[in-house]
Amino acid sequence: MWDEWVFSPLSSTDIDSETAGILWGLLTVYPETMSQGRFVLSGRRLWVFRRLRRIWASSRWGKRLDLSSMLNVPANFRGSVTLRIPQPIMKEVIFWGENARKKSDWQWMRGVWGNCGSLYVPKTGYYLAFRFRFYKIMELVLSILKNNQFPVGKRIVDGQYELLLRDQEKIVTLLSHYKLFDTSLKLEEKAIVRAMRDKANRLVNCDASNIRKTLEAAEWQLEIAKVFQNERILNTLPETLRELIEVRMQYPSATLTELGQMLSKPVSKSTVKYRWQKLKTMAEQLPHGI
Repeated sequence: MWDEWVFSPLSSTDIDSETAGILWGLLTVYPETMSQGRFVLSGRRLWVFRRLRRIWASSRWGKRLDLSSMLNVPANFRGSVTLRIPQPIMKEVIFWGENARKKSDWQWMRGVWGNCGSLYVPKTGYYLAFRFRFYKIMELVLSILKNNQFPVGKRIVDGQYELLLRDQEKIVTLLSHYKLFDTSLKLEEKAIVRAMRDKANRLVNCDASNIRKTLEAAEWQLEIAKVFQNERILNTLPETLRELIEVRMQYPSATLTELGQMLSKPVSKSTVKYRWQKLKTMAEQLPHGI
């Protein structure tokens, strides 16, 4: 997913929004009053800075300032990468983000996703999460999602604000808004495979349950048949009931439907069930009943 996010084609009309979104995602506090000089942003996701390097030069701010002059990468890529953004540029970025809510700017959201988003596909369920270090950006993202009917939950985890989306179809839609089409397709494929697997498991469980019920029914029906044999009154039963007992003893594992079709005059499952219930009642009334 992150390779697709980093190397997605560039669109000249969207670059400024995405760049602003990336910088917002790197904010640790909301700069309500910024001091003179440079504002420090930081992050530990190296792919965010690879993407920023790809699009910075084409953005409105890249034409005014070289990215490498602001970037500080720690030795051996361990720790946080920092950006020292001049105050005038940062003010423009902040203004851009505050207006993203008004127009549901998905490219701005795509930039934020790079540093704050995660996608999880555990054994069951689907989870798309955002984690933010300060309240303002969480509020902006939550507003855009809710305005576009995305059912997100909100909570605080490890001192950070988290937004969580669990609906698989909505997750696919949101990834499509970010132009992560390959990831969206793979997630849909996984959902289809899961659905087919779950259906197969249900069918297997259903078959196993039906087999168990058939065997249990056959067991008590054989007990009834033995009662009539022991009482030596099998031949006194009506022909329909006597034949039913004889067929059951001959085919102990047959289903009620199969029993009905084996009779000299085939009958339905419900009729076979009724006749067995009648035999059970008769057996219970015998001196040595069941």
